[in-house]
Amino acid sequence: MKAAVYYDINDFRVEEVPLPEIGPEEVLVKVKACGFCTTDIFKAKYKKVKPGTVLGHEISGEVSNVGEKVVNLKIGDRVAVLHHAPCNTCYFCLRGQEDLCEQYKKGGVIPGGFSEYIRVLPELAKKTVFKIPDHLSYVEASMTEPTACCVKALTKCNIRPSDTLLVIGDGPMGILLAVIGRYFSTSKVILSGHHEFRLEKARELGVDSVVNSKKENLELRVKEATEGRGADVVIMALASTHMAEEALKLAREGGKVCLFGDFRDVPEQPMQISPDFMISKDRTLFGSWGSAPRDYEIALRMISSGRVPVKQLITHTVPLNDFKVALDLLEKREESLRVVVLP
Repeated sequence: MKAAVYYDINDFRVEEVPLPEIGPEEVLVKVKACGFCTTDIFKAKYKKVKPGTVLGHEISGEVSNVGEKVVNLKIGDRVAVLHHAPCNTCYFCLRGQEDLCEQYKKGGVIPGGFSEYIRVLPELAKKTVFKIPDHLSYVEASMTEPTACCVKALTKCNIRPSDTLLVIGDGPMGILLAVIGRYFSTSKVILSGHHEFRLEKARELGVDSVVNSKKENLELRVKEATEGRGADVVIMALASTHMAEEALKLAREGGKVCLFGDFRDVPEQPMQISPDFMISKDRTLFGSWGSAPRDYEIALRMISSGRVPVKQLITHTVPLNDFKVALDLLEKREESLRVVVLP
């Protein structure tokens, strides 16, 4: 089978790799669509994976074969696959913190989704392979994983009906957070960014207020929208420690800031935060990473019902053989948003 194999920064080669063999509790899925996540780019850019690795985790496809002990799936099922499965019994799982579970961290698809087929390991086959409705395309279903990450973050923010939500960052995940935020009882959603193409897309998708931070004073716009208080909830969908410090200033007294962008490999200085700025003003700072199966199920339902307009978020689909084209599109922020690879 064919797969896009990572060798070095910007060096992905579409080549033949062995077709995975499945065990009695495993599933073979023919990949129909796999979204291109910025996490994949981070892993490649900072060499966090070994040469020979196949990336890709926003996966949808068709069950091609099942092990003899698999009872919940059959050949021909149309599915979306969450690439992590928690144990559901450890200290962290029992407290709703599945992303800290040791089993969750291991992952469970071989190779990655930028290939024609994947082997789904037993824990995933039991818990995190979800059937998709007939009316939903594979391309749309590939948006389930990023949507689930947004569902988890917004849930952690514990947003109330009167809250103003500010999302900083107009990348695919920032826009997705702003769009989904409307369904978490917010009174107003503000999105900040500086790519006019993406900001216009957010306007089309119904985001209440869009701010071009290169042309407008973001702090002033937020204060105007909140009677001078600042945002009740701020989500940082941008991997910048400098902007994370600014985000705290944009949250009201008693407000919350959620760090959502992938900061793991950003070569910047640590955040400089005055303890008194947090203590006396009662601000809360926390992070959100990944998603649990319950978030994935909610995300799939939201997409299936049309509440999340994923068709409008997907700007390009690219055949696996043209993988380098997909890489190039990710850098063209004034003309691309979500890029999906079609094996």
